[in-house]
Amino acid sequence: MAKKKLSAAERLVDEQMLAMLEWASERPGKWQRIGNLDATKKAAELLAARGVIEIWPETGMYRIKPKTPNGK
Repeated sequence: MAKKKLSAAERLVDEQMLAMLEWASERPGKWQRIGNLDATKKAAELLAARGVIEIWPETGMYRIKPKTPNGK
């Protein structure tokens, strides 16, 4: 299956999301702002659906999902 070539804007969002997740991973348990871009909101929703992050919708913030005591 051929991969879709990303536009410059899509690459920028990917790089921004990666930077945001790296920064947040150094501060586990702390809530971080998602931002106002539709692309970052959508990326956050996808990550939440995959169980990577938790979203606090009322505040527009996320955090890396804490591990449970059994490591999952």
